[in-house]
Amino acid sequence: MMEAAAVPKLAWRVVKPHIPLIRFRKGSPLELVRGSQEPNAVAGKAALGGVTQAPKVLEEWEVPYKYRRPLITEEEIEYINRGGPA
Repeated sequence: MMEAAAVPKLAWRVVKPHIPLIRFRKGSPLELVRGSQEPNAVAGKAALGGVTQAPKVLEEWEVPYKYRRPLITEEEIEYINRGGPA
């Protein structure tokens, strides 16, 4: 019979290394919105001749109709305000 302390060690031997299926972009989401704040990155982009601008943030009224949220009815508003079914 195996000892209780040997079971976790055996489990690590059985687990095989895996290849991640998802690859994330380098950097944080805030850098994508505000632009990189690192001096090296700014100097590197300026040296390449590229103009860096933060992406434009759309206001609610600027969003195309096909991407807007559907309007909710008075019945749906009452249902939400009362917290669900009566």
